[in-house]
Amino acid sequence: MTIVRLSTHVLDTTIGRPAAGIPALLESLGPGTATEAGRGETDDDGRVFQLNRADLAPGRFRLTLDTAAYFERRHGAMFYPQISVSFALSGDREHYHIAVLTSTYSYSTYLGS
Repeated sequence: MTIVRLSTHVLDTTIGRPAAGIPALLESLGPGTATEAGRGETDDDGRVFQLNRADLAPGRFRLTLDTAAYFERRHGAMFYPQISVSFALSGDREHYHIAVLTSTYSYSTYLGS
């Protein structure tokens, strides 16, 4: 199955609010290579509706969130300048949603709906 859309949602658990203004990069991963597959920036609700520029084939990918400026601006401190999440898309659905919960000193992620 072709993957039509990959989205993300970033929540700042320090303040219990969406994390707006975070640049996001999606890369397709091959043996020893990484190719840009799309990019965006989280909106006021902490979401990027669609990261991919074109349909995606099943495979391995990496989502990198550039969190440095966000944490410096919102909290005056930054420990993780980037959050990178690598994952494998099997193609069993048309839409994948990568949710990220983050605070100044921690983060976690899960496959959302």
